[in-house]
Amino acid sequence: MKLKIYRIDYNLGFRVEPKINLLFRKVVEDMVKNNEVDIKSTYTSLRKFNIIGDFKFVVIEKYISIDNDFPVIDRIVLAIYAILKKISLSEEKAFGLDTSSVIVEKVPLLISPSSGIKMNRIFDQVEEG
Repeated sequence: MKLKIYRIDYNLGFRVEPKINLLFRKVVEDMVKNNEVDIKSTYTSLRKFNIIGDFKFVVIEKYISIDNDFPVIDRIVLAIYAILKKISLSEEKAFGLDTSSVIVEKVPLLISPSSGIKMNRIFDQVEEG
């Protein structure tokens, strides 16, 4: 099975309600009309009935990795940010996406990696015999 991935960027204004499902449908209809994509299912049993294939939205969620070494004030600010993020509206809900067609990919951000870690190697020699 061949997998095709298309990236669509929307430049929306601040006061524009992001109706991504509707905007996406318009883009796909235009691409089908221009014979750029075929959205029928790749399964022959479904294709003969003109069943449309599945669509998935991938939301990339960035988070601060625990491998960062920040000063105390930065850690406090990031902790407050994490609390606000937990109680705020999720991106998939903010974009008005159907949760059954959303995949959330979590990507760690490494901004200030720890560098002062010292390790001592300890090993025992095993006698062969």
